[in-house]
Amino acid sequence: MDGTYRIGTDHIRSLAIQCHALDLQFDRLFNGATICGYSDRIYQTYNRLFSTALLNLAISIRVSLNRDPEYTATSGGILACGLFDDAGPHDDGRFSIKDVCDKLIHAEQITKPIEPGASGVGCELVGRHHKRQWRFGLGVQILTEWVLAWLDRIDNRSAGGAASRA
Repeated sequence: MDGTYRIGTDHIRSLAIQCHALDLQFDRLFNGATICGYSDRIYQTYNRLFSTALLNLAISIRVSLNRDPEYTATSGGILACGLFDDAGPHDDGRFSIKDVCDKLIHAEQITKPIEPGASGVGCELVGRHHKRQWRFGLGVQILTEWVLAWLDRIDNRSAGGAASRA
């Protein structure tokens, strides 16, 4: 490929909205009464669709926004979206959007548990790093809302920079 690969913020925004919608609809489809009822095939299809949407979002963020200062920042609202089962990638419980994207990209398993009557349950990512298993509990709704706000901040900075150059 020639040049820099860049995905626009509008496309990343649409991926975040898709992930948000899939996350919210899980409860309606699996934790409540539906016409279709539960089946392994529906659950497996949902998990493939959900995992693929999250992976697309993570890859898009990584290739397009990796130079933004917030990409590697380990403070702020991103910390509300998840929890590592150990001290996390920085050995102190903090993490960045880069760390979340890395975990999504390298996860061997992404599952969302069925808990009848529950709502807003996060998903669990499981993977291995240097032969050591890691687990990350991810609140997709919080993650995607944080990403949407971050994209607005990026676009506002870009618009401000363009206005000052005019």
